[in-house]
This record gives sequence, structure tokens and C-alpha cells, in this order.
Amino acid sequence: MRNVLRLGFWLLLLWMPAGLAYASFDDSRTWFERLSDAERTATQADLILLGHYQHLVDGRFGQGTFDAIAAFQKSQGKSGTGVLSDPERNALRDAASKVDSRLGIELVSDTMARVAMMIPVGLLSIRNPTDVGTSYVSADGEISLETMHASLAAQSFEELFAVMTSPDPERIVTYRNFGTSRFVVSGQIGDYSFYTMFVNADGEAIGYSLAWGKTYEEEGPIASVYIASHFTPIGSLPPPLEVRKAQGGAGPAPAAFRLPKDNPDLIVFSADVTDDSATEFENALAKRPNAKILVLNSAGGSVDAAVEMAREVHRRGMKTYVPADMGCYSACAYIFLGGSDRQVDGELGVHQISAEVADLVMAQNALGDVLDALQIFGVHQQVISHMLRTPPDDMYVFTATELDEFGILSGDRIEIAVSLDDKAQPASGGTVYVELSKLTDADAAERSREYAADRWDVLFGGIEPEVETSGEIYRVRLPTASLERASEICAAIKADGGGCYVAGS
Repeated sequence: MRNVLRLGFWLLLLWMPAGLAYASFDDSRTWFERLSDAERTATQADLILLGHYQHLVDGRFGQGTFDAIAAFQKSQGKSGTGVLSDPERNALRDAASKVDSRLGIELVSDTMARVAMMIPVGLLSIRNPTDVGTSYVSADGEISLETMHASLAAQSFEELFAVMTSPDPERIVTYRNFGTSRFVVSGQIGDYSFYTMFVNADGEAIGYSLAWGKTYEEEGPIASVYIASHFTPIGSLPPPLEVRKAQGGAGPAPAAFRLPKDNPDLIVFSADVTDDSATEFENALAKRPNAKILVLNSAGGSVDAAVEMAREVHRRGMKTYVPADMGCYSACAYIFLGGSDRQVDGELGVHQISAEVADLVMAQNALGDVLDALQIFGVHQQVISHMLRTPPDDMYVFTATELDEFGILSGDRIEIAVSLDDKAQPASGGTVYVELSKLTDADAAERSREYAADRWDVLFGGIEPEVETSGEIYRVRLPTASLERASEICAAIKADGGGCYVAGS
């Protein structure tokens, strides 16, 4: 009898930890699933940065998420319950933020590889174009990232996976996972670890490979999963109507910001909103600090830059204006809505934040910034509703009645004449350039020139790109005979996934 009781006692001890673990798992699931989408994905992303979570960010609860939360709690000297208290959530954010700053993680639009991604630019400080993407390398050469794209016309996505996992005496594959939309392969090449991922994107395989030596044995695994979780193929340009309207029927201006000499109150912005637009806007304001009106003509672009510009417009109390036959769409609308007085004679269009914002984490964070700004600007809820309900591949253009009813228009009418080609066309015999890239290394500039000449040789029609040197800056540019021709070439390059802008001589 004593032995039976002793056996029962030991069985009870064995059962109790398992029961408690399951209870913690269920409690953790309940807690996690009560979080918003943004909070769930942000928690997983933070856990990746701290090395606790080795899976892709998806906002879903599973064993990996539970184990990662518990591991973080234990690293803080707490019980691994899987349920984060408010102080623990703050500690998680603070710790992850320090890693983020140390690695210098930034959102990068890699037009060569046709992808938007979050990468540790603090580590991968050297950037050069390749035949199929871009190479990012650390100063010591011990960690490198290669982005790439390949056509699936000659081989299927599954066949590409087979090539990546085929026997190779120099490569040891330790992990492989295949899906019709994505595959991952990782392992060792000599003394280096590697992590390779490709996604299936409209007839192309777009991916990257990260390799690191022992110097980065801590950062490498973190960076590999973080990049994989924030890696999205860049979509196409806006619909043709938007492009045509945003170009005002005459092609884009030679620079993003123009300062008309005959109207010192005016700054004209006619271009896509890029990551550099906010800085360029600051430069324009420095040259014209008393400007009162910002004219807008843009198909949209970078959400972060647009919100930053909108806040500056609002802070300065500037008026915003969309002239007739011009358009302000997508992210451009945020800038417009920051105006103290707002007038539209052309078109104003909104839609949801597009997939070019790399994943749910960034999309939710960007949306939060947009909504905060629109609240400060006093934007009508109906405007926000149309923005949130319109898919990113569509556009909601407000009618003249809605512009008035929704309080989009404000202040006195703006009566000014704006011409996009005002002083944009060079004098007879002048040259207009398609600016293809700007680098700080002569060899890299020459490789970029050769790449562009080979990729778009038919488009260039026999004209060879040039490398122009100015101090330590090397510009790769294509000379053309007219603004119209330069605009056509640049539009075609963008449609093919490249990057460029038009500039005068």
C-alpha cells in the first residue's frame, strides 16, 4: 500500500508541472489574442530583436510565441507565464529599441531587386548594385546581404528551391522549408552561416541571402529573421490616370520642388513623395522661409515622408492647393490635409496604405502616424472612412460636392496660375538628364552605369549613360534632347522597377 501511495505521489508531481504549463499556455494565448494586430506583430518583432523568437512575424499565437515570451520574462528574472504585464511590455519595447538603434535598422526600398525591406544599415554600411539586385556589406566584410530577383519563365519556383537545396560540397543545408509563396534555406558555407529566402511574386522570384561569420554570430540570426519578416516585393506604379494627372499632361518638372521667381509666396511640389522629399522640402523652405502656399501635384509615395511634410505645413500655417488639371493622390493627400487653408481645382484621391509598406508591423505603425496627424489637422471622419475603405490598388477621388461637404476645402479661393513646365524646358540646344543613381564610389558608379546601359539599352535608343563627378559624388545620368523624352524614359524605368528622376543640365 505504501508503494502504491508513493507511486501516486510521484505521478502527481509529474502531472503538476505539465498541467501548470498548459494553463500558462492557454492564459498566454488568451492574453495575446486580446492585443490589437499592431501590438501582436510588434511584440513578435521585438522578441526577434532580442533573440527569443526565431519565426516570421505573423501576429498569430503558437508554441514559438509562447516560448519566446516566457524566455524574455525569464531573462528579466521573472516567471515565464507567457503573459506580459504592462511594466514587462515596456521593458520589452525598451530593450528591443536599444537593439534596433545599435543595428541601425531602417526601411529600404531596393529598386534593383524590386523589394522593400527592413535591414540593419548600421552594420551593412557599404552598398553596391549587382546584375540582379544589390549587395550590402559591413565595413569588415564579415556580414553581407545580397538581394536578387529571377524570372520564373524558364524554371518554376519549386525548381529554384531544388537548385538552392541540391548537394554541394561547399554548402551544408541544415534547414529547409518550402511553400508555394515562399521558401527558406539556411546552413553553413565554410566558416560562414547563411539564410536565404525567396518569395513568389507575379512571375518572378524575389529574395535575399544573408551570410555572416563568427564575429556576428549573435546579430546574424536576428537580422536574418527580422529581414524575412519585413520583406515585401515593391508593387507597380499608380494607375495610368493618376500618373497622367500628376504629370499635368506635360511630364514631370525637372526637380521635385520649384520656387517660381514671379511669385515669392509659392513653393511647387510636382513629383512622387520619396524618402528624401521631407529633407528636400526643408531645403526649399530654407530658400523661401516666408512661402505661404504649397502647390501639390503628386501620385503619392512614401507615407513617412508625407506625414513629416504635412506636419511642417501645418506648423507653419501654410495653405495647400491642387490646381486644375493636376492631382494629389495617396500619400500626397496627407500633405494637402495639413494645410491651414485648402483648395482643390484638380483632383484629390485617397486609399489604404499600400503593400509597399513592408508588412503588417510597419503598415500599422504608419497608419497610426497618419491617423494621429489627421486628427491634429481636424480632418472630417468621412474623409478618413473613405481612405480606410478603399483598397490600395484603387483610388477614391472626392467629388466637388464632397470636397465641400466633408470640410476638405477651407479659406478663401486661391487664384494663381501654375505651369509645371515653367522654366522646365531647357534653352535651345540644352540637355535634360535622367538621373539614374548617385554614389560615393567611382567603381560602384561605373558598375551602376554598366548595369543601367545593359538593362535598358533598348529604351535608351543607343544613348549611353554617363558618370558625372562633383567632389566625392558620382552621378549616373542619361543625357536626352528634351524634357518630354527624359520624362518618357524615366516613367518607363519606374514601370520596370527601376528608380530615376528628371533634371536639367
